[in-house]
Amino acid sequence: MLHNQRQKGKITFDSKLGGVVDSQTITDAAERHPRAIRDLERRATHAASRPLAQALTDAQTAALRQWTLATRPGHTTPVGDALRTLIDHVRRLIRDAFTGRGRQAQRDAERAAHNAAQLGARQAAAIAAAMRGQPTPPVQPHIGEDAQAACDHIPAAMQDEQSRALALLTSAGLTAMGMAGLTAAFQRARRAVGRITTGIAVAIGSAAAHGARLVARTLGTGVRLVWVAEPDACPACRAYAGHHIRPGGLFPGGLSLAPQRTVFTAPVPGPPRHPHCRCALIPWSPAWRLDGMPLPTLLRRRARTARRS
Repeated sequence: MLHNQRQKGKITFDSKLGGVVDSQTITDAAERHPRAIRDLERRATHAASRPLAQALTDAQTAALRQWTLATRPGHTTPVGDALRTLIDHVRRLIRDAFTGRGRQAQRDAERAAHNAAQLGARQAAAIAAAMRGQPTPPVQPHIGEDAQAACDHIPAAMQDEQSRALALLTSAGLTAMGMAGLTAAFQRARRAVGRITTGIAVAIGSAAAHGARLVARTLGTGVRLVWVAEPDACPACRAYAGHHIRPGGLFPGGLSLAPQRTVFTAPVPGPPRHPHCRCALIPWSPAWRLDGMPLPTLLRRRARTARRS
């Protein structure tokens, strides 16, 4: 009998192909796939967002030092020419912190997405091989249009946050708010860090799902793509667990175990359902022999009985 192992985020099956594997074993392996996506996302977002985060921290330290030097005795805020000079200086600090970061974050996102596409294809191929009892034809994974669009959007999103932060640095604003106004500008600039992590998360989830689609398309007619919910999925994603579509099809919109909170109503091709969604797709066919409960039914049952941590 086949049984699955986890090795550095990979799903592998030992013994010889050709036996009948049970659906419980496949489900266990499938549910490790979202964990691997989550681990990749954590590593990639930390590495990509850290340079800007550190640059903004250094810039804010320098700005506060300059604020202190520009403030006259008996005042809490620089005034006149000193305030205007300070604003110009802080704006330069923020621009310098952002310089080159957008393109670098985009490259980091593309690199992470390529890793995710390979991961998605590798995991899908291993699971399909176990169910079919024969090797999966090789594929050349690529990230797909959705992941590329998420990567391409990162520099513009960062530029938007930079512009909004700079717009807060006015003489009137700092005179009214004092040092709190300076702090508010840097808080706004730091939203760009979140835009990086969100963009990379969407790129990774989209690329991993695309890798699984490529594998499914190599397996011929009758093969479906089954939604695998991550272990602590939101109510919307848990409602999709076990649903399956043909490659190139769409999952229905609006599904949720908490319908009063449903906001995603349009049909979707698959995960990610939302930013930081680590749900996955795997190939499956009702013609493939599995012992035990049908795979979609088991995935659906597990998702509905799971509790979010």
